[in-house]
Amino acid sequence: MLIIVSGVSGVGKNTIIKKLIERRNNLKYFKSATTRARREGENNYLYLSKDEFLKRKANDEFFETEEVHGDYYGTLNKDLDMIISDTHNDYIKDIDVNGNAKIREYFNGRARAVSIFLEAPDEVLYTRLIDRGESEERARVRLSRGGMERARKEDYDLVIENLDMEKTIKVIEKFLKESR
Repeated sequence: MLIIVSGVSGVGKNTIIKKLIERRNNLKYFKSATTRARREGENNYLYLSKDEFLKRKANDEFFETEEVHGDYYGTLNKDLDMIISDTHNDYIKDIDVNGNAKIREYFNGRARAVSIFLEAPDEVLYTRLIDRGESEERARVRLSRGGMERARKEDYDLVIENLDMEKTIKVIEKFLKESR
C-alpha cells in the first residue's frame, strides 16, 4: 500500500511521516527525486542537480514531475513498480496535489493507495516556516500555493487539521487500520 501525504508548506508532512515510520516496522519512506537543497539532517529524497534531473526526465525515467518554487520534484517509474510488487511493506511519501491524482490513477487496480491531506491556518504555517529557518519572503512564496492546494482537498481520503501532532497521528493510525 502507498500512503500519500499532502498539504501546504509548513503543515508538518515530514514530521508526521517520520513519527508514523517510527511506530510501524513495515512502513518505509518512499523517496522521490528533487533538485531542492537538502535541509539539515534530512535524507528524504534522491538529491539531484538540475542537469541530472532534466537528463533523467528527457530519458523518460520519471512517472511524473513538478516544478515547485523553482525546484524540480519527481517520482521515478522504477520506484512505483517496486512499491506495487512489494506485498510485505507499506510505503509513505509526501506528494503534491497534482502528483497525488496521477499516482492514484496509476495504482488503480494494481495496488492500494490512500491519501491524506494535512491542513492548518496560514498564520500557523507561516510561523512554522519561519521557525525552521525560512526567510519571510520565502515563507510567503511557499504559502502562495495554499489556495490551489486546498482547492484539491476533496481528492483525498482523509483531511485533517494538524494543530496537535499526537492527535493527528492517532487519527491517521486509526484511518490506516480501517483502510487495510
